[in-house]
Amino acid sequence: NVTILFSDIVSFTTIAASYSTKEIIEMLNEMFTAFDLLTMRHGVYKVQTIGDAYMIAAGHDEESREDHHRRVFSFAKDMLEVIRKVMLPDAQTSLRIRIGIHSGPAYAGIVGVKCPRYCFFGDTVNTASRMESNGEDGRIHCSEDTAKILQHAGYTMEKRAAVLDVKGKGRMQTYWVVDQPKELQDIHDRACLAAEEALKAMRERRGSGQTRQDLKEMA
Repeated sequence: NVTILFSDIVSFTTIAASYSTKEIIEMLNEMFTAFDLLTMRHGVYKVQTIGDAYMIAAGHDEESREDHHRRVFSFAKDMLEVIRKVMLPDAQTSLRIRIGIHSGPAYAGIVGVKCPRYCFFGDTVNTASRMESNGEDGRIHCSEDTAKILQHAGYTMEKRAAVLDVKGKGRMQTYWVVDQPKELQDIHDRACLAAEEALKAMRERRGSGQTRQDLKEMA
């Protein structure tokens, strides 16, 4: 069993048409770098980026097997905090993202021989993607399966008012994840601070030859 998360930028198509390619790439690099640092803080696995979408997983290895739900939600909460610091190229408005989470069984492995990558497959992946696409700006949207696990662990959940007709899944009751147990707040604060400091450093040193290893060490 694993927990899968997808996120994407709200109105990315409009944003991409409004700025130069160079500006969009720099913006995405800043956002993805911040998220990458958070993966190292929370011990979750970055699966891939597709355009503006970011996908992570946890529960597939020994380190995260027992608490993958907590790790992924904590990561999602920190994403929402850090994204407020990532600005559009006009430097006037911060980016906004949607986040979707689902837990369940999945297959994982390396496919192909050119640019091989460790990937996840199965209905759990598809459902997590649907949670993201049916989500809302600035909120963490999850399936009922994930909601039950998180609620049992002390998380605050909000039942979505409308039952969704989800493509490929039919009617689904879903939930918003509102908050985490108080004892996890300190972990959240430290992770956000580290990511924000790395973002600040990246802006200050852009073009100075700073390496990816430098940023990794900041985490």
